[in-house]
Parts: sequence; structure tokens; C-alpha cells
Amino acid sequence: MSLFLSGDLGDVREAIGLGFAAGQVIGAPAGDPEGKDLRIAFDFDGVLADDESERIMQSDGLEAFHENETENVLIPMHEGRLTDFLRGINRIQDIEEQRQRDDPTYNRRVHVSIVTARNAPSHERVVKTIQSWGLRVNDAFFLGGIEKAAVLGVLRPHIFFDDQRNHLEPAADTVPSVHVPFGIVNQKASESDSTQVHEQVGPLSPETV
Repeated sequence: MSLFLSGDLGDVREAIGLGFAAGQVIGAPAGDPEGKDLRIAFDFDGVLADDESERIMQSDGLEAFHENETENVLIPMHEGRLTDFLRGINRIQDIEEQRQRDDPTYNRRVHVSIVTARNAPSHERVVKTIQSWGLRVNDAFFLGGIEKAAVLGVLRPHIFFDDQRNHLEPAADTVPSVHVPFGIVNQKASESDSTQVHEQVGPLSPETV
């Protein structure tokens, strides 16, 4: 299976736990695409890569995160849940490139972007990691503190994958969005949800058992 998409968060979490590329579809569905191209956008940490760097960000803060990425810039990150999906997309792009060599009038239709909150100096490790995997994207947006929705509104991808819902929800009404519930951020969110449910229900008494 290359990609599992569902509106059911439980099914998606189960697929993620089994190691599959999976995501929960949120927001409005895509309308009829304009033209014949296909634009796909990915977040990086927790989506294409695993969450090893995100864990440092969550535990030690932004400064420690940038220090780690600078010190390890030549060490590729581990692959994430959607790396193989990108690998499959690249194979389609290889076919398109060959067709364009055979027919110069052919316009390539598949376009891949990275849209990430990273910025300098941590952006360099993203580039080197993707190259070490033997993969490629057409362009990358390193936004720092810029709202992703602003860039996505211009880029207009037909689908966007991110591991954090707070990055998806502002754009979900205009950009078909997929939440990938993987990594430390989603682990914390799941634990928080469980705690809230426990507090609402309270401990079981003999009368309620």
C-alpha cells in the first residue's frame, strides 16, 4: 500500500502504528483541478523524515534544535512514514522526464514541494537529507515564523501533508489537507486527550462498575 487516507483518526493511527504511509483527511475536499497538473506538498519533520529533530525542539527549545541541526548537517535523518510515497512520485516524474526528452513539447504535470516551518540554518539538513535518500522535490519553502496558510494559498497544492493540525486547519478550507498523526507532537496530543477524558469521567466508583 502506497498511501492510506481516511476521515477516521482511529483507523489512521492504526495504519501509522503498523508502519504505513497514512493520514487523516480534514477540511474541505478538493474541487475540480485546474489544468492537467498535479501539485503535491509535504511538511518535512514527522512526515517525510522521522521526528528525531522535533523531539529535541519539544524538549529543549528552538536554540537547541538549530544547534543540533548545524552539528549534524552531514548526517542524514531517518526516513519517515511518507518517504516511500515520495519515492513513488519521483518514479512517475522520471517517466515524465524521459517523455519530455523524447517529445520536447510535452509538459511535465507532477510537481512536488516541501513547505516547512524550518529556516536557516536548519534548512540545510533538509536538503542534504533528501539528496542522501536519492530523492528530489521541485521546490522548498523554509518559512520560519511565516504562516503556512499564506504560502499554501498561493501554491494551491491539490493535497498537503503535515503532522501538526495547527498548521493544517488555517488552510484546510481552501487546500485539501491531510494530518499525519505521527511523532512526539501527536503523542503529546493523544496523551492530553486521554487525560482530559479521564478528568471528565473521573475514577470509577463501585456504584459505576
